[in-house]
Amino acid sequence: MHKLMVDGESVPCRFVLFDLDGTILDDMVRYRTMARARFEVIRDAAGVEAAERWAELSGVNAGDYSVDLMGPLAKAPRKEDITVGAAALWPRGYRWYEAMEAARELYEEADRLQETRYVPILFEGVAEALRALKGAGLRLGIATNGSGVAARGLMAVHGLEGLFEVFVGADMVEEGKPDPEMILLSCEMAGIPPAETVYVGDSPADMMAGRSAGCGAVIAVNHLEDEELTRLADIVTESVANLRAS
Repeated sequence: MHKLMVDGESVPCRFVLFDLDGTILDDMVRYRTMARARFEVIRDAAGVEAAERWAELSGVNAGDYSVDLMGPLAKAPRKEDITVGAAALWPRGYRWYEAMEAARELYEEADRLQETRYVPILFEGVAEALRALKGAGLRLGIATNGSGVAARGLMAVHGLEGLFEVFVGADMVEEGKPDPEMILLSCEMAGIPPAETVYVGDSPADMMAGRSAGCGAVIAVNHLEDEELTRLADIVTESVANLRAS
């Protein structure tokens, strides 16, 4: 079995699963363009009041589209995020089931709009580290609270899609993180038990999901000096760029 080396510590494993936003991708630019796209499509479909209500509920500043990194847009699984959108639409004359369907469609429209504006930015040194891990024989995957299809597309932009065997999103499971379902599904798809898997993420929900799934270790990428994240992790590092294989 290979060993994953992190800042002088080592973990035996065969499979390394990664969260996406805030772990591999610089999430600030992505969340901001996502917020603007969703605000605009909701405004055009249901009016300014609905868009402003959506922004308030989602942790978005409607003035500059800055995003609360602990709020729903940044942290909620896709299904929960759509419910936030429905809550903004419902007072504008939608029945609840209509609001849910409208929110789902508007979010998909916003995804298409965002694709025309956003170029994903990787954290420095991450692409090189991922290639080195793959080259050393470790198997890699992505498990994200966003869309699995979107994750594949974002990696394809950087020519990294082929490094990953699985792309699992919250849209592919009943419950997103901190539920372990997507990690368990990723391991099943790869044919590797969780005990031989390491999960790498940047939020407490990532650490809880990895632990609940029975991963051999959970590694925190701690950008925000989050004490809860540090407490829940087996190993803490500043960047995926610090990961090595032996």
